[in-house]
Amino acid sequence: MMQASSADQQIVQTHVATHVDSRYAIAQDLRDPTIQPDRTRIRPLTRLPEAGDELVSMGRMYVTAHGGSLRTFTGNLAHENGWWPSYKRRRLQHWEGMTQRAYILRCEVDPEVHWAQTEHRRFEFPLDGRIRRYTCDVEVRKVDGSTEIIELKRNERDLEDEDYRLTLAGVAEICRRCGWTFRVVLAPEIFVSRQHRDNVELFQSRRFARVGPEHMRRLDSFALLHGQDSSYGELAEVLEPNFAPGGKAVLQALLVRGRINIDLTQSIFDETPVRIA
Repeated sequence: MMQASSADQQIVQTHVATHVDSRYAIAQDLRDPTIQPDRTRIRPLTRLPEAGDELVSMGRMYVTAHGGSLRTFTGNLAHENGWWPSYKRRRLQHWEGMTQRAYILRCEVDPEVHWAQTEHRRFEFPLDGRIRRYTCDVEVRKVDGSTEIIELKRNERDLEDEDYRLTLAGVAEICRRCGWTFRVVLAPEIFVSRQHRDNVELFQSRRFARVGPEHMRRLDSFALLHGQDSSYGELAEVLEPNFAPGGKAVLQALLVRGRINIDLTQSIFDETPVRIA
């Protein structure tokens, strides 16, 4: 591992080989030229067996020393961009395009996500006669310890360029060798409905709401006496007696903290089931 200084931040460079898990050899399905390209297999990787060793031996990855975004945005571009503070990650998320913003908001309230970071990791590797460079849209660390590298697209037309698909295929193979998951996510797949999106927007907006020790005592006492299953309205009353809006704000913050589970794809009423984690 080595560090190189840039104008704005310290960049940490590592060799791909240091991340490779020896259990993951080149998969046979990636060699099969009959496999049709799609979003799950970016393209048939018929040339990767020959280039596979170079992907590892000459490939590099770059992250910032502080763990934040390699690329930063301040809103001074012609299209949508900016930054957003994450409670889970405890740092800013720099985003470019509404698809990227929507995805990190969903990660913030996803109980399976430990943290997510935009623009977090850059890959450099030789493939098909030249060095390719790729910076992931989002890197996700799951609560089970697994890692996902996410490429976000508005629709499948954004994947029409064959050379770009080959770059993504190389990234997918590196991730597979490291035991990580590489996924292409389209904008319509982020939320299952408008209701889901509205709920995510609401719950993430409460991520920094105060959750005091008195709230945790009330939550734990309720779970001890009544079990882990309750409802949205009942728990709100437990957390903030006689002040339902305050109790619901605490519940919304507790979802971000992973202390409760609630299905955000449905309409939220006082009767909506809530499970204490």
